[in-house]
Amino acid sequence: MKFGTRLWSLGVFIFLAGLISTTTGCRSKQEPSPSGLDKTPDTPVPGGMAVVALSSEPDVLNPLIRRSAVAGRVLAEILDTLTEVDEGLNNVPRIADSWELSSDRLTILYHLRPWRWQDGTALTAQDVVATFNLYKSEIIASPSRGFYRDVESARVVGENSVEYHFSRPLPDPVSRTSHQILPAAILAKLDPNQVDVWELNRSPVSSGPFRFVSWDYSRALTLERNELYSGTPALLDRVVFRIIEEPATRLFALEAGEVDFVGDIAPHEAQRIRENPDLEVMTTDGRKYYHLLWNCRNPVFEDALTRRALGMAIDRSRMIQTLLGGLAEPAVSPVARVAWNHADGMVPDPYDPNQTSSLLAEAGWKDIDGDGVLERGGYRLEFEILTKQSDPVRREGVVILRENLNRVGAQVNIKILEGAAGWELVRGGKFDAYFGAIIPNLFGDPSSTIHSDAYDQYNNGFYSNSKVDSLLEAAKGELDNEVALPLWVELQTLLQEDPPAAYLFCPQRLDGVSKRIREVRPHVLSPINNLAEWWISPEDRKYLTKRH
Repeated sequence: MKFGTRLWSLGVFIFLAGLISTTTGCRSKQEPSPSGLDKTPDTPVPGGMAVVALSSEPDVLNPLIRRSAVAGRVLAEILDTLTEVDEGLNNVPRIADSWELSSDRLTILYHLRPWRWQDGTALTAQDVVATFNLYKSEIIASPSRGFYRDVESARVVGENSVEYHFSRPLPDPVSRTSHQILPAAILAKLDPNQVDVWELNRSPVSSGPFRFVSWDYSRALTLERNELYSGTPALLDRVVFRIIEEPATRLFALEAGEVDFVGDIAPHEAQRIRENPDLEVMTTDGRKYYHLLWNCRNPVFEDALTRRALGMAIDRSRMIQTLLGGLAEPAVSPVARVAWNHADGMVPDPYDPNQTSSLLAEAGWKDIDGDGVLERGGYRLEFEILTKQSDPVRREGVVILRENLNRVGAQVNIKILEGAAGWELVRGGKFDAYFGAIIPNLFGDPSSTIHSDAYDQYNNGFYSNSKVDSLLEAAKGELDNEVALPLWVELQTLLQEDPPAAYLFCPQRLDGVSKRIREVRPHVLSPINNLAEWWISPEDRKYLTKRH
């Protein structure tokens, strides 16, 4: 094992050296620090390169059409927004210097700061409006389009201000007008019908603290500090995102010093990392939840009673203990646990195979031929669970799911695929049930996963319930949180009675970090939320990053 690990580490080292050879030189830790910096400083010193492991390939680097959380994390370092959410979960200025909400709450006016793109050209109100129009475009069909349902339009006002118009007063107008921005001059030359092949998808233009350098597909994606950034400059010269899908390989890379940050490590790996004097484990509240998504177009799952019954056959406590070492909470709804409107008093349906059997019988399922598998209306209670290979929680957890469900008269088969291949099946509705994970937004709005007009967004199970739709619209339109909260609780209660998915558990985040990287603060917003503030003492730098 050690011999194989050393060979792998050597290969990674050679890869990294080749990756940065055109702009960097490699030196060991034993090389003397630059003059005057022989002692480890207590204050940040710009320079150096960090290597961050990614668990999967970003789908695209275009905020209009990206779907993956990995792409979202990378784009957050490249593209800025008018406002941002700080670590206290408050909306604060970014590109916008200030804003004004009209007395009728039907418009909000943003005044932009002087800001620029990576080539020095000005970022203008025209850029903001042109981008927003594409978020709303039916041709682009952005997965985020539903989030802006109540924002009717945006227009340029005066010299450099933007005014958004709402179809009704909203309780969170700043959140509802938050989006990343693309250059209008480039967008004007692109055909929206060809958005899937835009050059911007793989080579974004930066307005943020880092700028795009290169994307070596399936291997690495490289960013460097944006020297013309209008905000506070990033401290690192360069960040390399290594794409390592296999969890064990990511861990080996961290231990070998080939990467500096590995997110979402398994609890049983955490102690191993803690015992390494060069590494540490950081724990944060997570907002990701795992679920078993039902394809409601499958006749087996067409009725709420069957779906709820099958959810009661799942032993969530066993999954939490076995897969996550107890470092998780049962999930009860698609609303983030950290969101203000999460139904904190709700408890998940109990693990009760006997109740499952009773409910399935009530739903018309019987073992007619005595083979142990239930039937109804000419259909067997037989289905396939699709899941992702590179996530050990899913890879191992799907076995528990199969065991639980087989016990109550279901015939469950398993299909395990890599992320991209599996996701294509889910997006195309070519699955029975999907054991997956979702990172919900912090606004407490699950519309994109459960609203009946969100099939082209993230409602991949084709769930539809008119009462759910009505409650969503009523809750989102209520300006008083105290009045809105009972509506949100009623919604989540209804989703327990008529579930789009079996909501399983919300794990804590465990991230492995090299101690050579300073000021790393994983957050519920993102594990690399403050990447621009990371820094490396000169004596701990492995790669020179002076640009030629």
